[in-house]
Amino acid sequence: MAHEFGPKGVRVNAIAPGEIDTAILSPGTDEIVNHDIPLHRLGNPTEVAHTIYFLSTESSSYINGTEIHINGGQHV
Repeated sequence: MAHEFGPKGVRVNAIAPGEIDTAILSPGTDEIVNHDIPLHRLGNPTEVAHTIYFLSTESSSYINGTEIHINGGQHV
């Protein structure tokens, strides 16, 4: 989509939230946070929202066709 719509001035990006502190946390999340996330904490919904907001601003005007992981370094 980024390739197809880019010439029309439409940017297409994706976000991939990791363990975010919401009501739908899976059992065993504490283990994941303690062992797999370098920041040793859950993300919060505001951090995800700020990333979405950033992608909708002029500051991200040259970002197209990318996936942004919001996971505290879990997949490093």
